[in-house]
Amino acid sequence: MKHEIILLSMLAALALAQNRTITPTPVLRDLWDVHYADLEPLLERHLANNPDSLETMDELARVYRALAKYEKAAQLYKKILDLRQTASGRDSLDLVPTLESFARVHQLLSKPAEAEILLARAIAIRERTQGPDHTDVATEYNALARLFFVQKKFLESEPLYVRSIQILVKNYGETDPKLCPALDSLASTFREQAKFEQAEPLLRQCLIIRDTASGPVSPDVATSLDSLASLYYAQKRYADAQPLYERSLQIWTQLMGPEHPVVATSLDNLAVVYAMQKKYGEAEQLYQRSLAIRDTEDAASLHNMALVEEALNKNKEADAFYKRMVGLPVDDLSTALKEYADLLRKMKRPMEANKMDKRADSMADKSK
Repeated sequence: MKHEIILLSMLAALALAQNRTITPTPVLRDLWDVHYADLEPLLERHLANNPDSLETMDELARVYRALAKYEKAAQLYKKILDLRQTASGRDSLDLVPTLESFARVHQLLSKPAEAEILLARAIAIRERTQGPDHTDVATEYNALARLFFVQKKFLESEPLYVRSIQILVKNYGETDPKLCPALDSLASTFREQAKFEQAEPLLRQCLIIRDTASGPVSPDVATSLDSLASLYYAQKRYADAQPLYERSLQIWTQLMGPEHPVVATSLDNLAVVYAMQKKYGEAEQLYQRSLAIRDTEDAASLHNMALVEEALNKNKEADAFYKRMVGLPVDDLSTALKEYADLLRKMKRPMEANKMDKRADSMADKSK
């Protein structure tokens, strides 16, 4: 019984890492983005010959940002902002795109206070020029709320998301899919504060909106199912999470095909829920499918399989998965190595267990 409790706690810790929102990779890319390095000297020369060209400054600042030359980008955005203010005035709507871009660069420079000032100014300009209930104002509130969210300032983030939703409802009604990103964001803010009862109706509302608007088989519906299931998982409501993950898996499989990496992640999410309900046989089958999709070279999937096989008292099989896992070039396997050492001791292989412990301790020291 004691070993089972320890194993369940290990599964829970693993599940927190595995239980993640699925985001399909976009099929198309902006080909312009590929040539930033080539564009930089061309734009710099063009600007030297046309020093007052705001269009060139904008493009060059974008290139600097893409190349992670954030200080250069910030200096250029400051110049652009000053020039536009001189030309159009401090309250001109023309300033807003520059304020937004300048704010993003400050975020990349880890200067959230400066970014906050710029986004607040953008909100004020839009409210004065476009009206307080314009949809662009909602977008600005979302941007500032997100800035607070990433700083874990959830109480500051909440009212901004609420205001954004109010504006969107006024413009589009209560059943438009355009509400969903803001609903999801506010739900995430509540979830981070363990306000699960406030997050749940928002995620449910979003699921209903998307189900009605997109039909039952769409990536938006699958994403909403995953989000709501993840919330239930965080509350240890595994029986409630299970049917949502099952439906999500069906959708992702139908949309992406049975061998897609997104399906592997969906399999992992459902398998964790099965494991937490001690449905180890069902979890084992899902992890095997996930592992096959990942070409057996994914440390997390191998770790999952090892834990479930151990829960099924298949110690030899668990040992084999751990061996494959520790052979992969992963920076930090310290926790998994400790678990493997415990299994080796249970299998009466103390010398090998001691080696795993030493390796785990060495990895843990390096990560400090």
